[in-house]
Amino acid sequence: MAEFREDRRRLIGGGVILAGAGLVAGYSSQAKAEGPAASGWAPTPETIDSWLDKPGTRHRMVFDSLSGQGGADALDFANNFMHVNESDYGLKPEQLGVVVIFRHMATPYGYNHAMWAKYGKGFAAKMALKGDSAKLAATTNPLLAPAPMLDPAPKGMEWINQNSLSDLAGKGVRFAVCGLATKAIAGMIAGKTGNADAIEAEFKANLVPGALIVPAGISALDRAQEHGYALAYIG
Repeated sequence: MAEFREDRRRLIGGGVILAGAGLVAGYSSQAKAEGPAASGWAPTPETIDSWLDKPGTRHRMVFDSLSGQGGADALDFANNFMHVNESDYGLKPEQLGVVVIFRHMATPYGYNHAMWAKYGKGFAAKMALKGDSAKLAATTNPLLAPAPMLDPAPKGMEWINQNSLSDLAGKGVRFAVCGLATKAIAGMIAGKTGNADAIEAEFKANLVPGALIVPAGISALDRAQEHGYALAYIG
């Protein structure tokens, strides 16, 4: 009886293994049949995202930021990326596609000095800005004229301080400013009695160089990757 039970277990085990092998074989055949169709999907280009198509680019990178510190760091990393491509690879800025996304709490970095002079104290509080950035925020966008990274910069490293919004815009960097967050910020400033639509329009008319309002930062993040941009999440 013991031997019978042992033989039965072996038979059942073998059957399971054989059945599994058949299932794998069947699945493999089905996957091969369906593979081309499944892998043939491609995103559909949308006209509103055409700004991401920069002809002649050899490499593309998007830096995603959603906090006060993250927005500042995104500019530093974008500056490093462009510098190394020029110094080590011999590539000019126009051969690179570089986008910085300002969304969530990083969104106000997309507005110019006039907006920060008017609403900067509120921006700084919400974005948890500290030190020199918080002081500058009362009158200016702190990333349009940031404090030097190294002061003075060592010889040969002067580029490290060329990391302002204006500096990078001059090299062709685009700044995607979240439209949803812009609407929400306008609503918070307006409160129950103010004109949120007027404030939103004011923000959209006062963007930093190289910036554009996108429907949402998260959609810009998706579309950039669909257009061949590698992603660096900054925070």
